[in-house]
Amino acid sequence: MNYIDIAPWRLLIVLALVLVTSLVVSRRARLQLEKELVVGIFRGALQLLAVGYVLVVLFAAQRAAWVFLMLSVMLGVGAWTSAHRVESGPPLRILLPRALLAIFVGSVAALLPVFAFVIQPDPIFDGRTIIPISGMIVANAMNVVAQVNERIFANAKAERTEIEQWLALGATPKQALEKYVRNALRSALIPTINGLLTVGLVSLPGMMTGQIMSGIAPEHAIRYQLVIMYQLVVVAAVSGAVSAWLARRTLFNAQGQLQLFG
Repeated sequence: MNYIDIAPWRLLIVLALVLVTSLVVSRRARLQLEKELVVGIFRGALQLLAVGYVLVVLFAAQRAAWVFLMLSVMLGVGAWTSAHRVESGPPLRILLPRALLAIFVGSVAALLPVFAFVIQPDPIFDGRTIIPISGMIVANAMNVVAQVNERIFANAKAERTEIEQWLALGATPKQALEKYVRNALRSALIPTINGLLTVGLVSLPGMMTGQIMSGIAPEHAIRYQLVIMYQLVVVAAVSGAVSAWLARRTLFNAQGQLQLFG
């Protein structure tokens, strides 16, 4: 298949489309997201440009230290973004390390067994294998952790009276918050589950499609894509559960009393 070159002026057409539609929706719905949309559009382009050239150097060098540095940057930025998006939670200095821990634990649970027994990069620090897969896993964990934290902290603030009533009746912090934790985890896992249910029918995964286009046998590309998708489920479940556990510990003091922020 021939490579399709997208000229800069053609890219500007898409940019104009994004700016007009997203800003109109934000303005008319009073979302107050205009600034974030504009910053995100241009920052995303600059980041991709910079990272594209960094990856060329990183893949060519094949150095373990550089791969580790890239993974550390992914985790750090993912944790900061996840914590920063939570409006109803504790200050960033409290939430950031908790988000980092949840993302890290979930990512390790999803990546380590696969790299050890399934894909097995050669050499073991092969950035061409580790970086792209880790990026997808960390990104999914970032989104799940942000959703779980926001829903739990927001519900705790909105339903403070009910939670304290349960505590007064002798319920443990875990029991008093159980309904909200369950709802938060369900909501956070729905996008990942929807992806499993509709893959191949609604969405065609880019990695699988790209491999098939490059000449790899479909059955091999499909197995590779299934590994990635199953990893996304693992990281969503583990990171979500860890995040919910940490959120509950943050909401209650040593005496089991509810403590809200903001």
